[in-house]
Amino acid sequence: MKRDLREKAKKRVTGWVDRVTGGIVVVVVKHPTEPDATIEIYVPIEKFKNRTPQEGERVSVLVDDNG
Repeated sequence: MKRDLREKAKKRVTGWVDRVTGGIVVVVVKHPTEPDATIEIYVPIEKFKNRTPQEGERVSVLVDDNG
């Protein structure tokens, strides 16, 4: 199956929910190049199909693969 060249590559990363606020789920993941650092990913609550995740819960999300 061919992929459209305009379509951005995505990869799945695992992290944990730091907080849920204002319709946004803040997911903390390990930094891809610095092992001691983390980054926050802001995911709209609508992206979680079955239910809203709770603080401290481990989740996986799709992010743009910039590498």
